[in-house]
Amino acid sequence: MAPNPYELFTNPVHQVGIVGLGLWILDNAWLDDLANACRERGKWEFMISILPLKMPTVTGSPVNPMVIF
Repeated sequence: MAPNPYELFTNPVHQVGIVGLGLWILDNAWLDDLANACRERGKWEFMISILPLKMPTVTGSPVNPMVIF
């Protein structure tokens, strides 16, 4: 978020979203394969579920994305 309207938070989306709201942020998603699958099917609507590994006391995890057309 720029410019940042909150003086107390240097990165409000991460600090408030992750810590305060339990928000999961997905960085560096590889969506090229999904775009190709959509193009092949001629469908651009889908449901996606992205599940992290159950790892207590960590702040990041590999994920297992699943798409249903």
